[in-house]
Amino acid sequence: MIQTIIDRLKTVEGATVREGFYAQGVAKDKQFIFLQPFSDDFKAINGINSYRDDLMLQVVAGITVDKATTPTADLVNLVRAIRTVFYKNERTVEKLSWLPSVISFKEFEPCKYIMPEAHEKHALAVLTLSLVTTVKFGDSL
Repeated sequence: MIQTIIDRLKTVEGATVREGFYAQGVAKDKQFIFLQPFSDDFKAINGINSYRDDLMLQVVAGITVDKATTPTADLVNLVRAIRTVFYKNERTVEKLSWLPSVISFKEFEPCKYIMPEAHEKHALAVLTLSLVTTVKFGDSL
């Protein structure tokens, strides 16, 4: 599932996509996207049957401000491109055809834009996603 989301994000034109955590030293490209876990809400009742897994992921999208002549528009357009690769041609935005194992897929909260301080080089946008699946004990991503 994680790899499927990363592969989908890799179709955003002009952005480098990485699995892992946002690190300023690693984000050297003009536009970049990181996929990282946010929280995992474990709700198993017993250790025998499948359980509901509410996985929260963050898509951290960023631009290098000193490489952009229109940083505000570039960051907003990067977020729009991410949403386009997620939702384009989908009948139901909470049940995506390209992610069949997920029962529910939604943006958990509004996108947060983080503008850089004077000494920082990156402007960021954070999309927090909620993915509901059922998982059997012992399953791995």
